[in-house]
Amino acid sequence: MKVKRLYKVLLIILCITMLGGCGAKKLSSAYSEDKLKAASEEIINDLNNEKYDDVVAKLNKDLKKDLPASKLKEVCSNFKNLGKYDSISKIVFQEEKDYVVVISIAKYEKGKVQFTLSFNKNMELVGIYMK
Repeated sequence: MKVKRLYKVLLIILCITMLGGCGAKKLSSAYSEDKLKAASEEIINDLNNEKYDDVVAKLNKDLKKDLPASKLKEVCSNFKNLGKYDSISKIVFQEEKDYVVVISIAKYEKGKVQFTLSFNKNMELVGIYMK
């Protein structure tokens, strides 16, 4: 049941991202692109290095309840066939009412993964989606 709730949260974030992504706007002073980029890169590196507990530590309290390290490990196992991580080829920021969405395209030896990470104003991770 918790997995269904997690998927619903992730789907909502994805829909908001897709609907809000029509026009790029400059971020408000509440957010720093440099900090968001660094935080996103750190999370992607932690996932690539199987440091799932480190990622969970960055989640806000609501998401921590629904997304344990074991679930992150399970999801990330789907991307093991892509080979070694190379770099982030593209990063886009989209501010919403109470959070900002960071979409990062990560390049691997045999493909790409889109990481959609949402942060609140306290730089806590409030949403995570990978495809």
